[in-house]
Amino acid sequence: MFNNLQPIRNIRRWRELQAILFRYGFDFLADTTEIKNIQTTLQGLNLPFSLPETRLTELSVPERVRRMLQDLGPTYVKLGQIFSSRSDFLPDSWIKELQKLQDAVPPFSFEIVERTIKEELGSIKDVFLFVDPEPIAAASIGQVHYAILNDFKQVVVKVQRPDIENKIKSDLDFVMDFAKLVWNSTDWGKKYGAISIAEELIRTLMDELDYNIEGTYADRLRRNMEKFDDIAVPRIYWDYTTKRILTMEAIDGIKINDIENINTLDLDRKQVARVFIRSIVHQAFIDGFFHADPHPGNLMIDKETKKLVYLDTGMMGSLLPEQRDQLGEIIHATIRRDTEAILHLASNLGTPFQPIDEQKLRRDMDHLINLYLEAPLERIEVSRLLSDILTLIFESGIRLPPVLGMAAKALLQGEDVARTLDPEIQVLEVMKDVSLQIYMNRFQPEKTFWSVLGTARDFQQLIKVLPRAITNILSDLDSGKLKIGIEVIDLKDIISNVLVIANRLIVGVVLLGMMISSALAMGVSPDNTYTVIPILGVIGFILSIGIALLMIVQVWSAIGAARRSGRRHKKRVEKLKNNS
Repeated sequence: MFNNLQPIRNIRRWRELQAILFRYGFDFLADTTEIKNIQTTLQGLNLPFSLPETRLTELSVPERVRRMLQDLGPTYVKLGQIFSSRSDFLPDSWIKELQKLQDAVPPFSFEIVERTIKEELGSIKDVFLFVDPEPIAAASIGQVHYAILNDFKQVVVKVQRPDIENKIKSDLDFVMDFAKLVWNSTDWGKKYGAISIAEELIRTLMDELDYNIEGTYADRLRRNMEKFDDIAVPRIYWDYTTKRILTMEAIDGIKINDIENINTLDLDRKQVARVFIRSIVHQAFIDGFFHADPHPGNLMIDKETKKLVYLDTGMMGSLLPEQRDQLGEIIHATIRRDTEAILHLASNLGTPFQPIDEQKLRRDMDHLINLYLEAPLERIEVSRLLSDILTLIFESGIRLPPVLGMAAKALLQGEDVARTLDPEIQVLEVMKDVSLQIYMNRFQPEKTFWSVLGTARDFQQLIKVLPRAITNILSDLDSGKLKIGIEVIDLKDIISNVLVIANRLIVGVVLLGMMISSALAMGVSPDNTYTVIPILGVIGFILSIGIALLMIVQVWSAIGAARRSGRRHKKRVEKLKNNS
């Protein structure tokens, strides 16, 4: 399958990928010749994974894929994380498995940390009083160390792995080549938008390779969350932040799913759960800028302030104003059980890739919504319902923007975390409260003022150009330069049919006259007039009958031709509708 990729930019990396594919029993995806070479090499080295491990092949396919992506490295871990947000075309079993993806890898040496800090910030002693040689956490792109600045502020420092940028860029070249191959050669590549998925992966990873971007995201999220008294985001120390070094405020906290330790705090877990859900929905539907990976590892409770803290802003999502408005409207319509509105909104948001059976889609959607909303309030999983609706829309033939899948995943993860804190939380009631806030936000005086100002500016521009434009149009009409043409589909055929009908009517009237005249002539006695008159009457009557029979045959043929033409026209109209 892969052997159609030309050129392969990094043969060594390609062989590594093939070896890992083989280890997990996915050798059918790669070139047989290459697999045999790898097989021989691995067996010669007497490594434990020279053949697919029986233990691995006994696992489910989603679990093997998840483990394989982790072994393939950061590029493929991020690819799996992106797919984990695409519940619109992956089954639940795959989504749940891919959501477990963690890019944890062994840490690199402290000597490399010191060297990187020196290259980016200068001597480590000039910046920090202390840097803990033991990392707090290690991931595929970088690792985190506790440190103290010269002014005694406690911070954490994220240091990028050496040469990780070149390795990821090499992988991204390969992924894009493969996405183009799949797009050009398979129907499902176009259906699932292979190139757009690759582009999203490239954007996400290139952003994560620049810690300046992550710091900017953290500042933006912190500003957006200032309206929540119980939410915090660590501050970024920009004097000690570069593309490869990120220095931020240290938080002494408890992970959000560590219920046993959270219970030791003087804290209302139900209130925290409600605040957290409100913050997630607010990010997606009001700010349009949301944390795309709010799993328990990225959330904690500050022991001192008791605030909920968002960590790791490397993966963020951004919705355009019209996208968040329409996604919010889908939630409103879902609560109202208005399937017609949902279908209309989905058509505006997405791109059809096949003919859509609207009646079937509405029936299926109505069944799905009722299935969820008939449950008791504390058991209604709103974000899972939204995710299932997006899946149903995709399966019906409408491909939605990937960012909507990210938003649905964020809501789904957020709801799971909230239920960990408060199993009886009524998310639907929270959604209704936020829905009202969404509507009120649209009519804020400041937004209304700027909207009216923008409309006034556009109207001012129109007033400037309109008089001259009207003058030019009238001048061109007067001089004959401007001609207006109206094209009616099948006009020639219509005129031709009208002429045929008119001719037949005339012939019919003449024929009727001939038949009446012939019948009268046949009734004239030869004794009272010329003998030839009754004879002419007989001849005329016979001719009239013959012509009438001929016209009946022609009319019958014309009716058949009209029916065939009608069927052809109907097919053309349906084809135009499908293409549009």
